[in-house]
This record gives sequence, C-alpha cells and structure tokens, in this order.
Amino acid sequence: MKRILLIDDDTTIHQVLTTPLEHEGYEVFAADTGRKGLDIAKDHDPDLVILDMVMPKMDGLETGHRLRELGIQSILVIGPADDEGSVVKSLKMGADDYLAKPIQVPILLARVRMLMRRKPVPVPNAPSAYDNQELSIDLETQRVELRGNPIRLTQTEFKLLSVLLRRVGRVVTHEQLIQEIWGTDKKTSLGSLKLYVHYVRQKIEDNPRKPYYLLSEWGVGYRLRRP
Repeated sequence: MKRILLIDDDTTIHQVLTTPLEHEGYEVFAADTGRKGLDIAKDHDPDLVILDMVMPKMDGLETGHRLRELGIQSILVIGPADDEGSVVKSLKMGADDYLAKPIQVPILLARVRMLMRRKPVPVPNAPSAYDNQELSIDLETQRVELRGNPIRLTQTEFKLLSVLLRRVGRVVTHEQLIQEIWGTDKKTSLGSLKLYVHYVRQKIEDNPRKPYYLLSEWGVGYRLRRP
C-alpha cells in the first residue's frame, strides 16, 4: 500500500481528502504544521506529499525544501488560485505539480495517480538479485539480508540499492541516480543523494568509512561491487 502525507493547517482539508484517497487504496497520514509533517515523513517515508503552500510558522516552501532533503520523491503543492508567483516558487523548490484551491477532488485524484505511476527507467537484462554469501538483495521480494539477518531499509534507501543493482559493477552517475530515485535532475538533490548513500552504508557495510559494497567514483557517481 502506497503512503500519502497531507500537510495543511486547515484540518477540514484533511477530512475532505482522506476518505477519497483511502478509497483509492492509499494509506493516508495528516499533519497540521510543517514541523509535524517532517516528523511523520521521517517515520513513514511517504510516496507522495500533498503540501499546502500557505501555512503559519513554517510555510510550504520551507517545508518542501526540507522534505526534499529527506529524499521525498513526489510533492504535490496546493495553493492560491491565480497566483503565478506561488506556482513558480513551488516548482523552483522542487514540487512535481501545483493544484489551485479550492480543490476539486476528482482532479486531485487524477494528479495523484499520475505521480504514483512513475516507474524506474528499465535496464535491458538487468539482474534482480545480488548474493555474495554475506549480502543478499532480492528486488522481487524487496528483501535485504546481511549474513542472514534482515536489514530494514526505507523506500528511498531500497530504491538507491535497486538502481545500483540493476547496473551492478558499473558506475551510475549522480544525475542518473537522482533522476531514477526522485524523478528530478536538479543539482540541489545531490545533498540528498549523498545523505542516503551514507544511510545505506551504515546498514550494509562493516566499516562505512571504508565501504566494500557501495563504492564512490569521486565526482562521477557510485557503483555496487560485483558479487
């Protein structure tokens, strides 16, 4: 079940949107402040965030920037109608789409379905598993084990390993990784990529400072060592 996080200080929006989104088969979380939304995003790694542009204290722009730093792959901003400035600011921040208020639920659901349909770029004859007798990765079951012990990865961490595994032994550039993980080619996402490489190394490497599996090709990208 894919997860959606609603961040809007108007709890009426939560009530209006939660039921139709759940009927579409999504698991829905809601927050009435940007800070609460970030906490939920850290704990549940949503596939999509529906984010209000206008909120007190931490507005949609600041919240959106922080969500991108966490590696959230899709952000749909809702905001004032006929406000070109808000649209431009949202897209510069890294939003994938902008929907004007008042919200028409059928249109929002269509936008959500479109964003959820994004798929990784196919790689011909790509492997779907990795096993060197110590580290095993199975893309079909989405299971990762180190010496027989299950490793719990977030969705973004698993996507990172998946992209590298499909090109095992080859260098995958920063740009390719960012595009396939987050659907954007923005250079501002490079910090997020480095952060998630760090997270994955903490979980699969015996010595994250001297990685054996997830290798850096300085200034170019990363590669997964062949088993």
